[in-house]
Amino acid sequence: MISFALPLQQILAMIIPSPNLHARWLNTLSYLENCGARQIAACEHPTLVKEEMLKHAAEEFRHAHHLKHQIEKVSDISFDTYSHLLGGVATRHYLPALILKTSRYLKSANIPERSLKETAYLLITYAIELRAEELYPIYETLLRQAGSRVSVKSIVLEEQGHLNDMRVALRKIPSGFLHAQRITSFKGELCQKWLATIQENILLVQ
Repeated sequence: MISFALPLQQILAMIIPSPNLHARWLNTLSYLENCGARQIAACEHPTLVKEEMLKHAAEEFRHAHHLKHQIEKVSDISFDTYSHLLGGVATRHYLPALILKTSRYLKSANIPERSLKETAYLLITYAIELRAEELYPIYETLLRQAGSRVSVKSIVLEEQGHLNDMRVALRKIPSGFLHAQRITSFKGELCQKWLATIQENILLVQ
């Protein structure tokens, strides 16, 4: 996996000192966590729902709420909705684009129809958690260095648990990690474009 540690550090170094940018950033992360939770729910079977999937969806929704709650620690502006995001269209299309690319890939890989949703859930979640494993620790470190009241430490711990769960699950499906490499590559391309858009957006908002 290509690391985006440097651009993340550069972006966060501009965001954290600015109450306006920081509030929008927290709202943006909350939006993405909420999108992830909704995607998990969309992949659930009507009756054959595993406890792990319920737990994961619940934690992602909680992350979205936690990040929303952090906004009041940096700004007096209340973002009741997801109207104010950094990255604009790139943020809103981030997960849908990954889902579309994954769907097309799985169909070309001849994955059985009965297991398409579960396989997509595992691969998309794995790719997302790999990025989260890089993003949130960097964010938490910079928050502590800045003496910020905001904290994402609880999210760091839970995302690590999610990633471990996905690794265990991927070992149980044929060519699981081979498929995961392809989806991770798609995710890397989307992340690179998203971060570039965030940087451009920061310059406009400042």
